[in-house]
Amino acid sequence: MKKWTAGILGAILTIGITACGNNETTENTATGNTPAATTEASAPAASAEASAPAATEEAATGVPTVDELIKKSTEAGQSLKSFAMDAQIIQKISITQGETTQDQNSDMKMKSEFIKNPLQMHQVVQMVVPGQEGEQTVEQYITADGSYSHAAGQWMKLPAEMTAPLKASMEQSASPEKQLEQFKTLSKETKITEEGDNYLLTADVSGENVKELAKSFMSQSGGADAQMTALLDQMNIKSMKIIYAVNKETYLPAKTNVDMVMDMAAEGQNISLDMKMSSDISKHNEIADFKIPDEALKAQEAQMPTTPQQ
Repeated sequence: MKKWTAGILGAILTIGITACGNNETTENTATGNTPAATTEASAPAASAEASAPAATEEAATGVPTVDELIKKSTEAGQSLKSFAMDAQIIQKISITQGETTQDQNSDMKMKSEFIKNPLQMHQVVQMVVPGQEGEQTVEQYITADGSYSHAAGQWMKLPAEMTAPLKASMEQSASPEKQLEQFKTLSKETKITEEGDNYLLTADVSGENVKELAKSFMSQSGGADAQMTALLDQMNIKSMKIIYAVNKETYLPAKTNVDMVMDMAAEGQNISLDMKMSSDISKHNEIADFKIPDEALKAQEAQMPTTPQQ
């Protein structure tokens, strides 16, 4: 049961982290492979075409259309050399079997700094997870020359086998402005408003469309393995609300908020999940470098666990 619950947490966290800005690679363009533009999301794409007149109508109000914001944000993103992102993912999970209900809540906070050329990242993750006492903290540096992680008071150098997936995820995180692409196929559900210095794009999604969107999130993040996909298929994703903010002057990303409500039944149990994700993006082009601690550079390389021979 613990392994099964951990699988659910992994699937949902994958969606969560991706929805907060990890769903595009740095090499993709505005017309490339995007979370909502994959073949899995062909149904929402049809809705986007049908809603084109609504987007044109919004243009008459002086507020940019979805396509205009995507284009301008993508162009602005070409000059984005570095940025910081503070993110939080809060999950409330309730597991009911018969008359017994167990709550398993988690809270993850991430402070990240990205430099895009050469691509490198410094990140501190603080987690409160079910089954572990207190707050767990992990700090990591990922660079072209090596990756280092600090946990439980000790630094270690990560082997290449562990570094590869981290770098793949980091590449997707390094272009947060391209998250706007998902709104291209959600035009019918999207409203554009103004709030202070930002344009807000808000989309409320429900039904099968949200499940396909969630699958696309997982696929883009590299988290769509067979187990996670099977778990997602069993989930009844009731709703997903996405809010994305773009600065009016620079057209650079400012923040994202994603709320998801879902439930599922398996192994005689009913699971309900309420997840809230948020991220604030700042320090655009203000981060020139970060220094890796000497203790990290001198740390021993971690050993990958050996696989028993059959």
